Amino acid sequence: MNTKAIIAIIAVIAIVGAGAGAVVLTHNNSNHETVRNSNNLDGRLTVFGNANNDDFLDSRDVEFVKKVIAGEEKATYYTCYKTYGGSTVQRSFCDANVDGKIDQADVDWIKNMVDRKNNMLLYFYDVDGVIGSCTYPLTTSAVGYKSNYEALLVLGEADLCKYSCDQVGNSGSYSKWYTAYSSAKCYGSRFTPDYETFIGDEPSYILSGTRAWFDPDMEEKCGPLGIDVVRLPFYEDNWTVPAIITLGYLTAHEDPAYAYAEKCDKVYDTIATAIKDIKLEDRPFVYAGYAGNSVAKMHGGVQELVYLAGGQTPLDKGFSTGSIDAEGVMTMNPDWIIIDQSGPYYGFLETFTTHDETKYNEAYALYNTDAKFIKAINLSDAYDNGKVLFLEQGIYMGVASYIACAYVANHIWGDKFNFDVDALLKDYIESYHPEFSYEDFKDIEFFTLAELQSYATEKGIITA
Repeated sequence: MNTKAIIAIIAVIAIVGAGAGAVVLTHNNSNHETVRNSNNLDGRLTVFGNANNDDFLDSRDVEFVKKVIAGEEKATYYTCYKTYGGSTVQRSFCDANVDGKIDQADVDWIKNMVDRKNNMLLYFYDVDGVIGSCTYPLTTSAVGYKSNYEALLVLGEADLCKYSCDQVGNSGSYSKWYTAYSSAKCYGSRFTPDYETFIGDEPSYILSGTRAWFDPDMEEKCGPLGIDVVRLPFYEDNWTVPAIITLGYLTAHEDPAYAYAEKCDKVYDTIATAIKDIKLEDRPFVYAGYAGNSVAKMHGGVQELVYLAGGQTPLDKGFSTGSIDAEGVMTMNPDWIIIDQSGPYYGFLETFTTHDETKYNEAYALYNTDAKFIKAINLSDAYDNGKVLFLEQGIYMGVASYIACAYVANHIWGDKFNFDVDALLKDYIESYHPEFSYEDFKDIEFFTLAELQSYATEKGIITA
């Protein structure tokens, strides 16, 4: 997807409220957080030096900076942090060396970036809006959390992972999904890593996420060890393309990154083009929540799914985030409801035994969990009309989220879209998890209320 397509998605899908004059997920948004992650930018290669704000680092960036210096082009500035928790600053990707100036030094710096010069210092915009840095190219890694493991599988870099967190290492709960990382040594929890594990055989970098869910002091602890820290949004905002493209450049694995982006673009471009002339207030109103009993905040992957699929969220309607009961959902009166499949998450990248047992557990939990899931939404018109979708977390949060986006768009827009979602899932599994098959996950990753009711009745979970 090129820059114009991204702007189309952002500007058309996410304009918030009459008179707000702001755009969700961009740097100039005033209704949501202004500095949060790499998706706040126009282009998708979020490295300083990508002067023309597209998806590529090439000679066009050199020429663009020359024109900025000559006064023939204008640089775009973004709000970011020099240090986490510090004051915000304005910086442009034209300023490749991040010294606050755009000059010949940046031209020379970007020429080295275009040449992919080894051992050069690079700066990037991280998941928390902080200016991060690393030495190019990143090679061996330490990894934590499933979406980051997925990212390395997409880029074909699993064999470069030296260290895994305790969710994968030492036969952790996600180890069955990530046999490609079986030779990696465990470094402990991603919240409190045992950094001494790295001493003597240091990885090139730690692939991390937001400081809210990983050790916030990682940079200070890894710096003395010569280990770079790369924090990118592989689940936040439910649109991982910028993170994949950026990591692809930083690790010199650009080809698989662009191949992945192409898969996603076939979904996102199609949606953006089809609805570009439809006002936000005329789009389907979709209440999406993890359990159905709360209105989710931004940057958790649920609200953003609705935006990317072309719907309105409760935030657009003026509802506040936080807990909500079944009567509240009824009063909200959404056109569609999307909830997670179950409390103990089941399915792809989650709790999974056999296909049939997993499917049964999903249905049972949805119907038999107090004040959550079915009981949180069953007073609403959307429930009565069968306009309820269930998504498994592994398919809507993270690298596979474009599949869930296609599924949601198919339903909330009626006959406007006809994505072959099963084919998308099959391709994803075959491409990045060849140890599994599409049949392992058929009918347990996404399904409608009618499909759930039919199955639950057949299995005696509910009575007709």
